Amino acid sequence: MNFKNFITAGVLSLLLISFAAAQTVQDGQKKIEMKQLEGAKKTFRAILQKDATNTDALFYLGKVYCLQTKNDSAMTFFQKAVTTSPESPLGYVGQGYVSLNNKDDKTAIASFKKALSNTKSKDASTYMNIAEGYIYGTYPNIDKANENLDNAKEINKGTAKILVLKGDAYATKFDGKGNAMTNYELATDMDKNNVLAWYRIGELNAHSKNYKEAEPALRKVKELDSMYVPVYPELAELFFYSNRLSQAKEMYRIYLSLSDYDLDAMVRYASFLYLSKDYENAVKEITKVQSKDTSYLIFNRFLGYSYYEIGKYAEGILPLKKYIDQAPNSKVEIKDYEYYYKMLLKTGQDEQGKVWMKKTYAFDTTKIEILGQLAEMANRDADRIYKSYDSLNRIADTITKKADTALKARIIREAAMDLKLASDKYHEAVEAYHFKLLHSINPQAADYFVIGKDLYRAMDYDNADSAFKRVSEIAPTYIPAYVFRVNINVYYKDTLATTGSAVAICDSLIEHLKTDTVAAAKNKVALMTSYKYLGTYYLKKKNCSKGKEYYLKAKELDATDKQVLEILRGLNC
Repeated sequence: MNFKNFITAGVLSLLLISFAAAQTVQDGQKKIEMKQLEGAKKTFRAILQKDATNTDALFYLGKVYCLQTKNDSAMTFFQKAVTTSPESPLGYVGQGYVSLNNKDDKTAIASFKKALSNTKSKDASTYMNIAEGYIYGTYPNIDKANENLDNAKEINKGTAKILVLKGDAYATKFDGKGNAMTNYELATDMDKNNVLAWYRIGELNAHSKNYKEAEPALRKVKELDSMYVPVYPELAELFFYSNRLSQAKEMYRIYLSLSDYDLDAMVRYASFLYLSKDYENAVKEITKVQSKDTSYLIFNRFLGYSYYEIGKYAEGILPLKKYIDQAPNSKVEIKDYEYYYKMLLKTGQDEQGKVWMKKTYAFDTTKIEILGQLAEMANRDADRIYKSYDSLNRIADTITKKADTALKARIIREAAMDLKLASDKYHEAVEAYHFKLLHSINPQAADYFVIGKDLYRAMDYDNADSAFKRVSEIAPTYIPAYVFRVNINVYYKDTLATTGSAVAICDSLIEHLKTDTVAAAKNKVALMTSYKYLGTYYLKKKNCSKGKEYYLKAKELDATDKQVLEILRGLNC
């Protein structure tokens, strides 16, 4: 715990001041206890405007700045308290706080000794004040805190506040929660209406996720003092983690109204809305906070994420980029990169999106799916260009008039350019898929299949055939891989059916389609191609009977095929 994260009640003033002024100082102390630091500052500043020498106000204003870890500002007020009232212990206690926060124990001890020398013998409050420095400072020292609290207890055994402070001291230790709870409960035994003690019991249980025990204690606080502000966010978060969102939001609504919408309250509420996935309202509240104070860098992350979740991608880009750029490297998470590149893609900034996808993968190389996404994007780009090429080709094929020869030539040139561009894009996609496969523990047949298709369209037939062969090795029953290999080997590698390089793959396709009539019907063209190729190959090898056998199978598949019928008529075996 430190001054910024754990806020406690102020201790009693040591000075004799008027009743009205004391009440005003007590109001400020209550605001410190209730974590309304900006409100507390206003209270103490108002007192100092009327009486610039009010030592209590100077001390507590300095204390507020300590709670906000603004040590230089705090020291200004503590020094003024010493100058104004050198006989008072308060200024020296405050100077000790700052020395502790600066890890200057020697100077702190000297300041605390001076404070104690200025304290009346039967006044325990200076010991309690010193203990707070050791409990809530940047570098807690529980032994020193307890030593001072024991001294306070010797002077005044009946003060419940001492027990609360002892509980707070133990609560700073990882294994001190049990002792902390014991002291809080002893404080409530001593003073059954001690709001702060009941609050600490509820808070400690809630933070330990013991919601069953936390809720009655927090409800007790609300019963004792319905204006006790910090109980409402604690109840809100308890309800949130208990899946009672409507009650949680109501608690935060009350919290904001009681906090007079000060910045601390707005920050907690905005954070709550984000954590409860109420992104629409989170955006509104975060924007309000940022209009008052832009120092909450984490809110740029929340804002970016929230805009993404409500579909306002363009609005989310700038705040999230600000967070990524300005946050320490240790605070930037892979989710930041993921949300950022997704918003770039959603807003049509594909090239920048790809850059950030690669950065995301570099951030965490277990995210193999990103490599797949990059490959798919390159593949889609190539498909789009290829469709343009195919469309232009079709248009060119429809032009038959002599007068349109120049137009046809221009369209063919454009198609050729698209084909070259598509080929480059397909190779880019293939490279991306290979990179993914290189980093995959279990290579997928689907990736090799896409690689094969891309190489096929890029007219890189040898490498396409190798890719489809790999598909068949991983998934032997996947028919489309055999179909592509038949087309490649028949139409592009052994077009005259003389080398026999397509024999094995044609036989494989036929074998796989023997018992699968549905697949055979679906792949009738490829099956016909296989029969014709094998028939032609064996006829050229002077094996008439085997050649005729395959052409007869082709005829069974399609009795109207003119080429098949013509060849069969010419056979004499």
